[in-house]
Amino acid sequence: MKKLFFFFSFLLFPFFLQASVILKAPDSFVNGESYIFEYEAVGSSVDFPKIKQIDGFTVEDLGSSRSLQIINGNYDEKILKRFRIVPNKSFTIPPFVFKIDGKEIKSEEKKVSERKIQKTKSDNFDLTITPSKKQLYVGESLIVKLTFKYKRGLQITNLGFEPPHFENFWYKKIDNSNKRYEENGYNVQELDFLLFPQKSGVLHIKPLRVDVQMVDTNSSSNFTFFSSAPKLEKVYSNNLSFNVKALPSDVTLIGDFVLNASIDKDAINLGESINYRLEITGFGNFDDIEDFKLDIPNTTIYDNKAEVETNFKDNKYEGKYSKVFSIVPNTSLEIPPFELKFFNKEENKVKVLKSKSFKIKVNGEKQKEVVLQKPIEKEEKVLMEKEFPLVEKIKYFLFGALSVLLIFCLYIYVKLQKSKKKIKETSLSKLIKSSKDKLDLMKILIPYLKRDNELDNLIFECEKSNLEFKVLKKKILEKITQLNL
Repeated sequence: MKKLFFFFSFLLFPFFLQASVILKAPDSFVNGESYIFEYEAVGSSVDFPKIKQIDGFTVEDLGSSRSLQIINGNYDEKILKRFRIVPNKSFTIPPFVFKIDGKEIKSEEKKVSERKIQKTKSDNFDLTITPSKKQLYVGESLIVKLTFKYKRGLQITNLGFEPPHFENFWYKKIDNSNKRYEENGYNVQELDFLLFPQKSGVLHIKPLRVDVQMVDTNSSSNFTFFSSAPKLEKVYSNNLSFNVKALPSDVTLIGDFVLNASIDKDAINLGESINYRLEITGFGNFDDIEDFKLDIPNTTIYDNKAEVETNFKDNKYEGKYSKVFSIVPNTSLEIPPFELKFFNKEENKVKVLKSKSFKIKVNGEKQKEVVLQKPIEKEEKVLMEKEFPLVEKIKYFLFGALSVLLIFCLYIYVKLQKSKKKIKETSLSKLIKSSKDKLDLMKILIPYLKRDNELDNLIFECEKSNLEFKVLKKKILEKITQLNL
């Protein structure tokens, strides 16, 4: 009986071994970097779960690889599937359900924590960044040298340099700074970067990274039938700290500069142009020079784009700023000087440079007409007293009194005429206007019969006429006005 049990156990044991799920994932991650993990599933029929998110982080499928394995004459498939997330906090990979050979198998749960980057210590690799200075001013240049070493004889298939991001620094790679050489059994590669701090305070440069992909000759994994599995090694550098001082107020440039200005002619004809050239040379943060503008009344100015040439030479950032203005003046003028302010570190003071001013003569310009105003002569009026005899005075008095009397009489006459007209209108016309119908009108007009035949006919019309009342009233008023009743 025992022999039979061991016999069946021996037959079934390989099948229990075949169906499996293994999670391969690092225990920690670096903030901002990709975290890659993979599942290895073995079985004759394997269904992977759909993994979309882990702890709120989006999961990216990086693809899979397949291989066959034979155990006790049974063919099984091994599937390796890789995933990637970019976490910014510690997280947990939960268990997922895989369906293998008709059975549900759960993967393990794994907690992953964040770790701080430390410089890589290895006999095979070294990455170091070295600054030319650590005490400097805002806008002052410095060199950061990156040195990467790897041991000769390593089977490296690819080197991936993570592009640096120097936070709070303006930077660029110095051309022709890529140096390669051998030293003490190592291959050495150097790169130089030119940096300019953009703000004051304590500034930091985080560790840089180089990704080394190499052949792992010690690996026993069955990656392919023809080659060993590649191995990825991340090599980190040291970090850097700088003490950056602020420039004096209203100053953005630091270095030592020379300012020059020139013109191609100082006398032109009306409608012609002159070229005004502004040039700055020296060393310093040329990329921070603000664009110069020129504003002169009674001119047309064509503002050409400034040209900036820079070069790193003798550990100094040399440069040349040049700009040409084309000026078409309407009148003679003076080009004002430009001003350049910068901080000179060697002299420890702010220097102010001024360019020359230039006077330009315009031939044929329109002269302003000057009108000379003749002074107005003031006429002096002399009031002369004239003596009049007594008779003359009496005549003037009587004439004035008579004029006043005449005006008064005329006023009384006009007043009486208006009053008379108003009385007439009040006595008859007003009564006619106030009548409401033909019967009222006829009663008012009966006392005026036998004074005029036409008026009599109109009065009789009040009794028998088909004329409208308003029309009849209007005709009667016109007749009464004619008769002056």
